[in-house]
Amino acid sequence: MIKLIVSDIDGTLVGDGQGEGALNPEYYKVVHELSERGIKFMACSGRQRLSIAKLFRPVEDEIYYACDGGSMVFDSEKLLFAKVLDRETANGIIRDAAEIPQCDIMVCGTKRAYCRSEDSELYRWMVNGYGYDIQAVGSLIDNVEDDIVKVSIYHHDKAEELTNPWFRPKWQDKVKLTLAGIQWLDCVPPEAGKGSAVSFMQKKFHIRAEETIVFGDNQNDIEMFSLAGKSYAVSNSREEVRQAASHVCDSYMKDGVLKVLQNI
Repeated sequence: MIKLIVSDIDGTLVGDGQGEGALNPEYYKVVHELSERGIKFMACSGRQRLSIAKLFRPVEDEIYYACDGGSMVFDSEKLLFAKVLDRETANGIIRDAAEIPQCDIMVCGTKRAYCRSEDSELYRWMVNGYGYDIQAVGSLIDNVEDDIVKVSIYHHDKAEELTNPWFRPKWQDKVKLTLAGIQWLDCVPPEAGKGSAVSFMQKKFHIRAEETIVFGDNQNDIEMFSLAGKSYAVSNSREEVRQAASHVCDSYMKDGVLKVLQNI
C-alpha cells in the first residue's frame, strides 16, 4: 500500500519558474483524493514554502512541503525539520560565488529569500515567476539577519558550466552541491537535501521505502530514488536521472506525473 508520494516541481510538474495558476487543476483533485485516503503528498523542491503554496493553492493545507532543496520540511505552516548552514560556511560560499563571472546569488533563510539588487534578472524572475518573498539587501554577508538554509548560484542557462572550473571542486566536500536545472547550483548543509527530507518523513510516520513513490527530473532528485519502492523520472529529465529511476513517465508538458497519480 502506498503511504507517501513525493514530487519535485520545476521540470517535473510545471516548467521552470512558472507560478500560481501553472499547475493543471486536475492535480488538486488527485491530491485531495489521496489525502482523503490517508496518503501523504509532499512537494519537494528548491522553491521556498510560499512559492510552493501558491502553486498548490486549493490544496495548500493538505500537503507537506520539503523546500529550499530539502533543507526544511513543513506540515502546512508548521516547521517540522530544518538544517542550517553555519554562518562562516555560508559567508565563504557567498564570497566565492561573487567571484564567478556572470552569475548572481540568492540566499535562502528560514524567514524569506535575499538577493543583492532589485535591478537584476534574478530578482525579477523570483518575484514575477516563482512568486517568492525575496528582499534585496545589498551585501548578503552584512545584511542578512536570518538563519541560512541554502545559498544558490544563478545563471539563466550556464550555472553548471560556470561553477565547474574551481567553485564546485572547492566546496563539494564541505557542503552538498546539487544542480537544479540549467539555472541553479544549490549549496545546502551536508545533512540536508531532498533525500534527507524524504527520509525524515519516512521515519516520522513509520513509512517504508516500498510504501513510497517519488518523481523527479534533475540531479538533485536522484538521492530520493533509492529511498522509494518506485521512482519515476519524467521523460524530459537529464539522461542520468532517467537511468537512476526505476520508471520513466511522460514529460511535465504531457502531465506524466498526473497520469501515474490517477492510476494509484
